[in-house]
Amino acid sequence: MELLVATLCDTAVENQGKLNVLGAFDAIVAQSFPANFACNLALRFCFTAEDHGSHKFSILLVDDAEPSAEANQEESDMAVNMPAGTPGFSTQNLITPLQGTVKKAGIYHFDIRFGGKVLVRVPLRVIDQSEINQPA
Repeated sequence: MELLVATLCDTAVENQGKLNVLGAFDAIVAQSFPANFACNLALRFCFTAEDHGSHKFSILLVDDAEPSAEANQEESDMAVNMPAGTPGFSTQNLITPLQGTVKKAGIYHFDIRFGGKVLVRVPLRVIDQSEINQPA
């Protein structure tokens, strides 16, 4: 299994197997804290016959400044239908709406986990609006 695309974005759509991403970003500006956010996570997987079966899948927001609360991680099952002997590869797009709250400015990551392993860490920088408007 290979993860071909992993990005935060304003919107994403799938059309005939194509993944169309609009407004990819890695930072948001918060007016105050705690701050709410809402965006989409666009993922594109590439599977082979070795990946056939059901796998645990999860997305977890991690604050780089604080230990992760992995016990609260929600996992779902992702089915891969590539029976043994299937030639080549198959791609699958996943567009997931994300919303949540951050307590403070800083660096965060969305850990994308598949089969119990972190595939990628998608970064998110949260900037305090007051830091932008400070005189030099």
